[in-house]
Amino acid sequence: MELYVYEDYRDVIAGITGRELTDALIVMSLEASGLGRYQVERTDRGKPYIRNRDRGCGEGCGEGCGEGRGEGCGAGGEIHVSVSHSGRYFLCLIADRPAGVDVQEERETAVEKISRRYFTAREQRFVQEAGADGFFRLWARKEAYSKYTGLGLEEIMKGTEVLGRDDVEFFDFQLEKGIYCSCCRMIQTGEKDI
Repeated sequence: MELYVYEDYRDVIAGITGRELTDALIVMSLEASGLGRYQVERTDRGKPYIRNRDRGCGEGCGEGCGEGRGEGCGAGGEIHVSVSHSGRYFLCLIADRPAGVDVQEERETAVEKISRRYFTAREQRFVQEAGADGFFRLWARKEAYSKYTGLGLEEIMKGTEVLGRDDVEFFDFQLEKGIYCSCCRMIQTGEKDI
């Protein structure tokens, strides 16, 4: 899993905005990661991804080699991409399995009121103890989890707990004071949450 952070991202590529800029920044991130240049595709819900990319295993076998077994060498497959932007930051997460990323810029908000509406009872207690810092950390987690699942934010907001999950792992951090980030990815068999 690799995370690319672009500060003042609207100035990175002159003359383009919106989805075109998002796709260009995804392509830049793929190139920076050494994966090359690929066409960005999207799910029905708009989540970006790279389909069936053949990385090859270095043995000259190519797509679907499987050493004659028809199952592929495991070197190809989808690249999972998740993006987020807030304020002057744009984040692009590239992973070999389902993943999501979110960045939230702290702003004046009705923390308690929004928590009651969108957070579980356990999450509300967390926010009461941690204040605005806890609220923005959890909100970033909820959005990252939403992007990981590919479901809309409304679908997972109230009924989905993001504290203490054992099916995904979260990496929470701040880019700077008041800029909260969370990366979420599926835990593969044998891995432990960190």
